Amino acid sequence: MSDLLERYRWFVVALFALPFLIGIGFLLSERLSGPQPLELDLADVPAEEIRVYVTGAVQRPGVYPLTDGDRWIDALEAAGGPTADANLAAVDLARRARDEDTILVPSLSGAGVASASQAPLVDINTASAAILETLPGIGEVRAGRIIDSRERDGPFASADELLERDLISLAVFEEIADLVTVGLPTGQAGQ
Repeated sequence: MSDLLERYRWFVVALFALPFLIGIGFLLSERLSGPQPLELDLADVPAEEIRVYVTGAVQRPGVYPLTDGDRWIDALEAAGGPTADANLAAVDLARRARDEDTILVPSLSGAGVASASQAPLVDINTASAAILETLPGIGEVRAGRIIDSRERDGPFASADELLERDLISLAVFEEIADLVTVGLPTGQAGQ
């Protein structure tokens, strides 16, 4: 019998070693593959509702609900679309809408300019960041810089100081020059 065992010794060793090697291979593959990737299903997460005011050369001016992440073009569509004389080139339709945005669509005939001048001018000495962001070319970063500058360097004496303090470019200044004003800071009226 020992001859038989000696003759088939490697076969017996292989027979017992095979399940052991398969088990080690399975354990190593589990360790080396790492954890399963995390899958998030965001389809069930409701999008936040925001409200924007659409005015000017639109079919139905008013306040409209949008979904967070919508763009100004979506607000324009919610307002029934532009009128025939709307100057859409003057509006950044690709901009993402934020809660409390005012979207003014001027008209080609100049009625939109009259509407803009009838609307209250934005006082750069008192306006909040949200109001400053409604101006063309002024986003979150520039609005923050304007507010930081007026707190650090004092109130603006004129709108030209936006350029002097290097807060906006000349192109942006030319877009907003007729839309902004500089009110007298509290305590300086009558001086």
